[in-house]
Amino acid sequence: MNIDFSKFTESLSIALDYAEKAFLNVEPYHGMRVAILTNKMAKALGFDEETVYSLTQAAMLHDCALSEYLIDELPNQGLATKEMDMSAHCVAGESILKKLPFYSRVNGSVLYHHERADGKGALKQTPDKTPIFAQLIHIADAIDVEFNLYTFNKAKYDKICEWLKENEGVIFTEECAEVFITSIGYRTFATIAGDNSKTMVSELLPKRTIDISTETLKEMSSIFADITDYKSHFTWKHSMGIAEKADKMGRYYRLTDEDCDKLFIAGALHDIGKLIISDKILEKPGKLSSEEFKEIQNHAVGTWDMLHNISGLEDITLWASLHHEKLDGSGYPFGYKGERLDKNSRLMACLDIYQALIEDRPYKTGMSHKDAMNILRKMGDAGQLDETIINDIDSCFGKKQNKTSEPTSTVRKNTTSGVVYRCPVCGYIYEGKLPEDFICPQCEQPASIFEKLNN
Repeated sequence: MNIDFSKFTESLSIALDYAEKAFLNVEPYHGMRVAILTNKMAKALGFDEETVYSLTQAAMLHDCALSEYLIDELPNQGLATKEMDMSAHCVAGESILKKLPFYSRVNGSVLYHHERADGKGALKQTPDKTPIFAQLIHIADAIDVEFNLYTFNKAKYDKICEWLKENEGVIFTEECAEVFITSIGYRTFATIAGDNSKTMVSELLPKRTIDISTETLKEMSSIFADITDYKSHFTWKHSMGIAEKADKMGRYYRLTDEDCDKLFIAGALHDIGKLIISDKILEKPGKLSSEEFKEIQNHAVGTWDMLHNISGLEDITLWASLHHEKLDGSGYPFGYKGERLDKNSRLMACLDIYQALIEDRPYKTGMSHKDAMNILRKMGDAGQLDETIINDIDSCFGKKQNKTSEPTSTVRKNTTSGVVYRCPVCGYIYEGKLPEDFICPQCEQPASIFEKLNN
């Protein structure tokens, strides 16, 4: 697929930054700041233009294997401890980036970006065996993590200079510390503070369309699906479940291999916008306020914002971003009605609900295929989902589904009335008169599909 890789890198970098903010308390635009600092040092060392471009891209995506260390949820224990635990992260990141066409110029730059001058880094590599590309990313990464360059002042600049001198021969080589100090001054730090780095990266990496295999894009989108789903224990593996089912539905419809791959990628990336949503809201056990629900809805807009500027991903962006739209116009983020929603956008909306119904979550057991289809058909009858696609999902997945268990429920008392409703998707309980515009705070399904449990 031919895509604008510069914009693609920017979008994935921002997604990684939001994830790192949530899990490792790293400030926004970390990847971009590391890329800018690395770019400055590479130019100072006289690297040719193509090598500088390649290294800048690698620096921006140096944390692309974030999920490899999220598995253990590393605490913020300081740079030295983190570097001792980063081997899987480095190896996985290298395996991802080496499949990209630009990376051959800077091989090893991500694999060894957590090595130390004293040989006590992630892979115990000594400086003479560590590529200079990796050393440059390492020093930029370490300083941004250690000093939080999102904010900057003269006192912080003085501390950085002092820290570099103190750690020569321990964390960094003397040569690396010198090139950092000589090529990056106070003005550069001040320029990249706040949100300014996004504009600077766009200038350093102008639009460049390159051909990337769909297999590579599928692998990268899978990585981001894992990071997205990791953000909430309510939805672990939800995105990959949709990606796999979207691909299977594409083959059921006898679409081309490329279109099936696009459906997979759209499914994997459909919830990437959740990375911008506060954990406190995503994990809130009780009823959301109207303001909190509006923020939840922003995840669909977030997906759109991260993807829509990338030329070559137009179809994928559309299918991924419209997964909460309804045929009757009651969905979000745009409130599109049926005529504005193409078949694959309608498919993603159906699969998003179907996957949520059948998957196990910490607070409920997944439904059987039969029970899930009853809910989908109820929404089809209400004019919210495409009835033809619902029937196709039944035909495609019905024979292999044998679950008969009902979702477990967690009671949330909202009034003292005796009427009780249950969300069939997640088991959420609402006691009292159910407002027509009520949205389930745990899985975002509308009141129209809630089941009344008593009279």
